[in-house]
This record gives sequence, C-alpha cells and structure tokens, in this order.
Amino acid sequence: MDRIHRFVFEHRRTLAAVFAGLAVLTALSALRQESDGTTVLVARHDLRSGHVLAASDLRKATVPPSSRPSHTLGRGAAIGRRVAGPMRAGEAITDYRVLQDDALSGYADDAVLTTIRVDRADGLTGLHVGDRVHVVAVDPDGESRAKVVARAVEVVTLPSSGDSEVVPVGIVTTEKIALALATAALEARFSVITSS
Repeated sequence: MDRIHRFVFEHRRTLAAVFAGLAVLTALSALRQESDGTTVLVARHDLRSGHVLAASDLRKATVPPSSRPSHTLGRGAAIGRRVAGPMRAGEAITDYRVLQDDALSGYADDAVLTTIRVDRADGLTGLHVGDRVHVVAVDPDGESRAKVVARAVEVVTLPSSGDSEVVPVGIVTTEKIALALATAALEARFSVITSS
C-alpha cells in the first residue's frame, strides 16, 4: 500500500494531467454524440391526465435517431392539446399521448366520451391509453353476479398517479352504452378487463 501511495505522490502531476485529458475527451465525445442526434419535444415536468399543454410544459431534447419515437409533435401542434394520460418528465410528445382537438374525431358519429370510476386495484395496472377493455359491473355486496356492461371500448384518458383509490377513466362508447354504465354505477362498482 505504501508503494502505491508513494507512486501516486511522486507522479501526481502526471496523473492529474492524464485525468484532465480524459475528462476533456469524455466531454467532447458527449458533445459529438449530442450533435449527431435528432431533436424531439418532451414534457418539461410530470403532467397529469387531461392537462392542457402550454409552452412552459415543453422542452426540446436530443435523442439518437434510432431512439426517436414516430409521430412526434412540434410545438405548434402540441400547445393547447390535452394530455391523454399521465406523462413523466422527459417523455416525448407524440400523437398518441395527446387527445385530438376534437377527442372524438375519427370515431363513429354516435360516439360519446364517457367517464367511469374504477377502483385503482381493479384492473388499472398495466393499462394504457389506446387499450381496449371490457367494463364489468361488480356488486360490492356480492349478492348478484358480475356482468359485462361495455365490450371492447377504447381507453382515451387515464388518471394521474395519485393516492385516490377510486379514479376516473375516460372511454369512448355509444350513448346507449354510456346510459347503461350510468345506470349500473348506481348499484355497482366497475372493474376493467383488457380485451384481446
């Protein structure tokens, strides 16, 4: 050990110069890699589901071309749009992460945006915006059988990661199904099952 200490002490200036040179090379390498990347728009901070994007919510980030997500949005296309589900800081802003100006554009003429309340423990784990789910009405007292109220409906908004046990989930349904869900909600709680 004394031999190592003596060596370091005797060659401290040379070692310091070597390490300084390595630090400069590392910095230059990082700059060169950054300039080879492509710029994307990302969330500046964590965003809640349903939040309307403002300029202060966005920043540019440089990523390798191979890591650039498809269908990223520019600043003009992103500002004023609603976040479709919770987003973490640094997540790229893509067309799937925000709702259309008309959230129901692209759906059938009879489509309506319906919000149901689901216990966080009842099927939300691993659920994403764009997934199709079956909505199941479950009798909290267990006196009647569970029944599927809506089949293969698309999830368009998800709750933020809060502490609330019962959270809102936005789905696209028809008016008839929306009324059936509202009626079932009077006596049952909802669970969701991912449909294939």
